[in-house]
Amino acid sequence: MHKLLRICVIISLIFLNATTSNAGGIKGHVYDKVTREQSVGAYVVIKSLNKVAITELDGSYHINNLEAGEYKVTITYVGYKTIDTLIILATNETVLKLDIYQQSTDKELKQVEVTAKSEGGTDAYANNKEKNADNVMNVLSARAIQISPDITVSEAMQRVSGVSMESSSSGSQYAVIRGMDKKYNTTLVNGVKIPSPDDKDRYVPLDMFPAELLERLEVIKTLTPSMEADATGGSMNLVMKNAPNKLLVEGNVAVGYSTAFQSQDFQKYSTADVNWKSPAEILGPNVYAPVSMFPTSNLVTSSVKMPINKNASVSLGNRFFKDKLGVIVSGSYQDTYDGYTSNLLVENVVSGPSKDINTNNLPNFSDIEHRTYSQESKRMGVIAKIDYKINDKNTISLFATHIGLDQYRVRNTIDSVPGGTNFNNTWVNVIGTKYKTETRTTLQNIDNVTLQGTHQLSNVFSADWSLAASQARRQLPNDAQFDYAVKDSMVTDPATKQQTYRLAAPYGPYVTGLTDEWQHNTDIDKSVYANLHYKVNFIPFLNLIDIGGLYRAKNRDNYDVNYSLDQVIGLSGYQRYTTPSAAQLQFTNISSALGDAASNPGIYTFNENLLAYYAQAHIEVGNLKVLGGVRFENTQQHYVSSLSPLLPGKEASYNYTDILPSIQGKYDLTPKSGIRLSYYKSLYRPAYADLIPFENKATDETYSMVGNPFLKHTVIHNADLRYELFPHGLDELMVGGFYKYIIDPIEYAVTPLTRTLLGLMPGNFGNATNYGIEVVGRKFFGDFGVQGSYTYTHSNINSTKVVYHQKASPSDSEYTYVTQNRPLQGQAAHIGNISLLYKNTRQKVEAQLGLVYTGERINTVSYYKDLDVWQKPTLNLDFSAQKQFGTHFIVYVKLKNLLNAGKELFIKQANTAYAAPNMLPYQESAEYYTTEHDYYHSSILIGLRYKL
Repeated sequence: MHKLLRICVIISLIFLNATTSNAGGIKGHVYDKVTREQSVGAYVVIKSLNKVAITELDGSYHINNLEAGEYKVTITYVGYKTIDTLIILATNETVLKLDIYQQSTDKELKQVEVTAKSEGGTDAYANNKEKNADNVMNVLSARAIQISPDITVSEAMQRVSGVSMESSSSGSQYAVIRGMDKKYNTTLVNGVKIPSPDDKDRYVPLDMFPAELLERLEVIKTLTPSMEADATGGSMNLVMKNAPNKLLVEGNVAVGYSTAFQSQDFQKYSTADVNWKSPAEILGPNVYAPVSMFPTSNLVTSSVKMPINKNASVSLGNRFFKDKLGVIVSGSYQDTYDGYTSNLLVENVVSGPSKDINTNNLPNFSDIEHRTYSQESKRMGVIAKIDYKINDKNTISLFATHIGLDQYRVRNTIDSVPGGTNFNNTWVNVIGTKYKTETRTTLQNIDNVTLQGTHQLSNVFSADWSLAASQARRQLPNDAQFDYAVKDSMVTDPATKQQTYRLAAPYGPYVTGLTDEWQHNTDIDKSVYANLHYKVNFIPFLNLIDIGGLYRAKNRDNYDVNYSLDQVIGLSGYQRYTTPSAAQLQFTNISSALGDAASNPGIYTFNENLLAYYAQAHIEVGNLKVLGGVRFENTQQHYVSSLSPLLPGKEASYNYTDILPSIQGKYDLTPKSGIRLSYYKSLYRPAYADLIPFENKATDETYSMVGNPFLKHTVIHNADLRYELFPHGLDELMVGGFYKYIIDPIEYAVTPLTRTLLGLMPGNFGNATNYGIEVVGRKFFGDFGVQGSYTYTHSNINSTKVVYHQKASPSDSEYTYVTQNRPLQGQAAHIGNISLLYKNTRQKVEAQLGLVYTGERINTVSYYKDLDVWQKPTLNLDFSAQKQFGTHFIVYVKLKNLLNAGKELFIKQANTAYAAPNMLPYQESAEYYTTEHDYYHSSILIGLRYKL
C-alpha cells in the first residue's frame, strides 16, 4: 500500500502545475450561449502576440503581461462558431474582464436529436438533466466516470449522493440508496427493467457491468406515475452509448495487479475438471450416481505469483444516409484477480441462558475460521444499437446487450472447533480442526433486446412504445468442497496449569468427506410498454396529459441438487489424508447417491405477471411546475417447488393490486435556483426465494437462506423536499430531505432452522420509518474543483427478539419474546464522499482523488436480543490521473483502495472473553465482540486510451 501511496504523490506532483498572475491582461469565462454551461478547453488567442489561453474547469481563462493598446481576440471551441472581438487596454495595469457566450454550429431544429445523443456523456448534459428533470435524480456522466478511478458501474455508484455499497471479495456489488436495502432498488438499461441472475433475489449485481459501456448513469430517487413502483430507494438507469453524429473510433487497453499477491500466491484450479451437469441431470432423478462421477481433480490447486489484471474496450459508431441511420457497437473485457483473507467466528444455534430476563444472552460460537480467497473475474459486455429516422415524425431503434461475469474462486479454510462456552462465556480451547478446500465456478449473464419507437401522430398527439425481451442466467456447476481433519488432545502444563491442545500421537490428518452442489437458474422477462401524450391547448395551465401501460410476463426456474460423500474408513478407524486426488470416498447411505433433488424445494418454477397502467398531467402556473397522477399495478404470482406435498409451502399463488398516487412539484425561485416537493407511494414485492421454504446453502458464506411463504408485500409512503442552486457552469448546490413510512418491511433475521442449525429467514417486521437529509455540492476554482455529498439517514423498526433465560431454578429455563428497536438492515446513518479534481487544459492533464465514507450499519439481524451483527465504518481512498499526448492518445493510471479498507463485523456487547487466558481469537476490544474481519487490498491499473 505504501508503494501505491508514493506513486500517488509522485503522480500528483508531476501533474500539478503552478499558475501565476501578473497585472495587465484579460480574464473571464467562456459559456454556451443557450445552456449557460462553461466551455472547458476552449482556446482564447491573441494571434499578434502569439498568446494562447485554454479555459479551465470553471470555464475561466486569463492572459497576462499585456501592454496598453488594442488587440484582436479569437475564441474557438469544437462544435461552436469562432468568435472574433476587439479589446482595448487603457493602461499597463488594466485587467479587462471579458465573458464570451458561444453559439453552437448545429442547426437548432434539424440537429436537436443528434446533438442530444452526442452530448449525452458530458458533465454539462448530466448537469442539465438533473436541473430540468420532473423528479429528483442524480446523474453521473461518462466523462466523469472515465476520469474517476472506477472501472465498473458498482464502483461508480459510490460517487452518487445518498448511495452506499455492499462489498464482497471482488469489490462493491449492490447499492443501498437513502438507507433502503438493495432489494428496494431497481436496475434499468435504457429505461427498461432487466431481470437478475441472482438465484434468489430481484436485485442486479452492478459489478457485472463495465463502466466503459455507459453514456451516463442516472439514479432516480422519486417516482412519477409513468415509472414502475418498486423502486422505493431509487431506480438506477444505465444509459448505454448512443450512435454519435460523426465517425467514432475509441479503444482502451490496460494492465495492473492487486497488492494482495505481494504477500500470498494466487490459487487456481483446472476448470477442465469441472462437471457442468449434475449426476441427476445426466442419469435421471431416480438413478443412483456412482462415486466415479465425483472426481476430486478439480479440487487440486496450484499457485501463481503476481497474476496480471487485463482490461480492453473498443467502440465504433457513425451515422449514414444523411444522418438518418445511426449505428454503434461497443465492447469491453476485464480479467481481474482478487485475493483476500477473512477471520470469523460462526455463531452457535443455541445461546446459553442468561441469569434472568433483564440480562442479555451472550454470543456463543461453534466454529473459528480463517479463510483465504483467490478469485479470478472475467467480465465482458457488448452493446449494439441502430436507430433510424424514418422522417421528421417517426423514429425507431433496436438495442441489444450482452453482459457476462464468470468467476473462478478457491477458498481454503482452517476451521477450528472450540469445546464450547460455559455459562460465563469462558471459551474452552480447540478440540479439533478441519481443513477445507472449496472450488467454485460462477457463471452469470444478462441478455436484452429492445425495439423502441417514437411517433408524432398529429400536432397534439405523440406516442412511444417499447418491446423488450430479457434473460438472466446463473450457473454454479460442481461447487465442490473437500474436508480433512486433525483430532487434538488436551495437555496441561504442570508449572502454569495452563491447558493447551496439540496433535494426539495416534492421529494424523484424516479424510472427512466431500460435498458437491449443482445450481442454476434462469429468469426471462417479456415486456410491452406503451405511452400516449396529448398536448393540451385549450385549458389554462394544463400543458400535457400522459397515459400509458405496461405488461410483463416473468418466468423463472431454479435447479439445485446436493450430494455428500464420506471417507472410506480403514482398519485404524480413519483414512489418512495425503491429497484430495488420493482420497477414497463412498456414500455411507446408498440413498445419498440420489442427491436431494427429489425432495429439494430449491427446484422450483416461479411465474409473475404484472399489469400496470397510469395517467398523469403536467401543469405550469408561472414559476410552478407540477406533475401528478396515479398508477395501478396488479401482481399475479405462482410457484411450484419440489417440496413434499405433505409439507406446507410446496405451491402457492398470490394476487394483489396497488393504487399508487404521485405528485412532483418544482418552483423556480430564480432562473438558477428552485425548490422541489414530492409525494409518491411505492411497493416492494418479495423475492422469489423469499417465498419458497427451501434451504439455500450456496449463496451465503455463513448461514443458509430459507424462504417464508407467508410474507406480505411491502407498501411505502414517500415524501421529498429539495432546494437546488446552479450558480453558473457546472457548479451546483442541492440540499434536501426525505421521509419514508414503510408498512410490513421485509428483513432477514437469524433463526433456528433445527435444534443444531441457524439460518437466515425473511419476515415482516411491523412498520418502520426512514428519514434523512442529503447535501450535494460542486465548485470549480480555475484548474481545481471539489465535489462531494453527505447523507444522514435515520430509520427505526420494531423487531421481536428472544431472551433465553433462567427461571427460579438454574436448571429451569425459558424463552421470552421482547420488542427491540433498531435501524433498517444495511442502513448507515452517515455516508459521504468527496473528490478533489484537477484539470490543466494547457498540459492536457487531469487527476482525481476520491474519498468515500460509510458509517456503521446492521449486517445481520439476530434471533436474540442485543446480538445483532454490525459492520464497522469504512473509509475508501482512490486516485486516478490521465495525460493526453497529441490529439488521439491518453495515458492513465487508477489506484484503488489505497487505505486497504476491509470489512469488519462486530456485536455491540461487552466482551467477557477478551482477557487471557480465556480470550477468544481475533478479538480487538473489551467493548465488543469481533465476529469477522475481511482484509482487502489495493490495486493499480495503468492504461492507454485512443480516440479518433
